[in-house]
Amino acid sequence: MNQSKNEMSSFLAELADEATHKLEEQRAKQQDRQSMTKSVNAALERTYKFFHLFAKHLNALEPEVPRIYVLDGKNQFSKIKWKSGMAEYRKQSIADNALMNHVYFQVRLTIPESISITRRWEQFEETKKDLGAYGLKTVEDMHELWKNRAQKVTFQVNLEPEFVVRMRFEGNYDDGTVDFESNNLDGFGVLRGKLNPELLQSNIFDGIGRFLMGRSNALPQELELVRDSSQNR
Repeated sequence: MNQSKNEMSSFLAELADEATHKLEEQRAKQQDRQSMTKSVNAALERTYKFFHLFAKHLNALEPEVPRIYVLDGKNQFSKIKWKSGMAEYRKQSIADNALMNHVYFQVRLTIPESISITRRWEQFEETKKDLGAYGLKTVEDMHELWKNRAQKVTFQVNLEPEFVVRMRFEGNYDDGTVDFESNNLDGFGVLRGKLNPELLQSNIFDGIGRFLMGRSNALPQELELVRDSSQNR
């Protein structure tokens, strides 16, 4: 009887050790998860605070932006001027302590006059798709243009003299990163990738801001790495 009792005590002790070890692992994972969540949320808060003030200041200054956006070998957007910018954020719920879901920034840039582009008719759908991807609007109705196409080899459209630069920073609380996507940030087109939330600090924001204003010729290195990884996929 005593032997059976000792054996049972030993077995329960083993189970107790296993249970304690598992609880410690769960506690460590929970702490890691909380730390990761806090890091992502804080990064998005920093992002919004910077770009909100950045847009506010630039809307007051309305500066010239000494950059060139090349559309093709013949056409480019130059003599660019800041028209209007804005930043906004969205939380995961309406609760006061809800986590930040994403931060969105955009700026509308203008040029003195519209640009006229000429393409071959067989390039119509491709041209329409590219203009849509770049967010470029045409003065003419593209549907009507195709419907009433003339018996010519080429067609011509006039582009509205403005376009939008967009950036979106979305918290990925599953893997502890910030999903980044931009449109027309560095030339026409999309740039997307993942950012370490700890990298989203004032020096990175300053670099993006200076680049947008044409006071720097290159994006911060961290975004150049995003570009490289995006192109390699």
